[in-house]
Parts: sequence; C-alpha cells; structure tokens
Amino acid sequence: MRTRPPRRLPAACAVTLLTLAGLAAGCGRTAQVGSDRTLQVALTEYHVAPQSVRAPSGTLTILVHNYGRMSHDLVISSGGRPEASTQPIAPGVTADLVATLPPGKYLMSSTILSDQALGAYGTLIVTG
Repeated sequence: MRTRPPRRLPAACAVTLLTLAGLAAGCGRTAQVGSDRTLQVALTEYHVAPQSVRAPSGTLTILVHNYGRMSHDLVISSGGRPEASTQPIAPGVTADLVATLPPGKYLMSSTILSDQALGAYGTLIVTG
C-alpha cells in the first residue's frame, strides 16, 4: 500500500476555509443592528451570515458581500413576497441594499439556482 505525502492547500483555499470557519463560528447567535442602522451580510455557497438578525423598524442599510465563487443575491421576503432585493452579486463584490421594513419576521435568502434549498437563508426580526 502506497501512502502519499500530505498536500498543502493553495493560499486561496486556506483563506476561504478560514472565512467559512469564521462564518460558522457566528452561528447560534442573534446579531443586533446598532444605532447606525447598518447590517453587514456575507454570502457564500450556500450560507448567509449572520443567520439571525434583530433590527428596529424603519430604514435599514444592508451591505451584502459575496465571498463565494458563484453569483448570489439577497432577497428580504415576508409571507413569500419579496420586500427588497439585490441584483445578482458577482464573486468578491459588495452591494448596498436599502430597505424600509415594518415590524415582523422576514426571510433573508439567496434565490439564485438552489441556494435557498441548500442553506443560503437566515431570519431578520424587525421590532417596533
């Protein structure tokens, strides 16, 4: 039986794995939107981070960065109806999404291809 020496990951793969590990470490907590009313969202194959967000009602600026290798979008929806969305975001690009939302529970998801079915979604709770 032959054994191979361990392979080194290319630097880009190592950075991607560290980024994904950092995103996963944030799971299980609810992010709070501060007084600047700005939320930063990261998209990857097939993840939205943070996955749980609480924000006050009114106008919210969402900075959406695509850390993935494929294009993704971010759609904020309620009851299956889109309330706000970005255009498809190319890998490595950041898009600004400004949404004015009343109190309620919203789904944040990437809707390109089967992103949402594969885990690219989260929850946004808007309080009064």
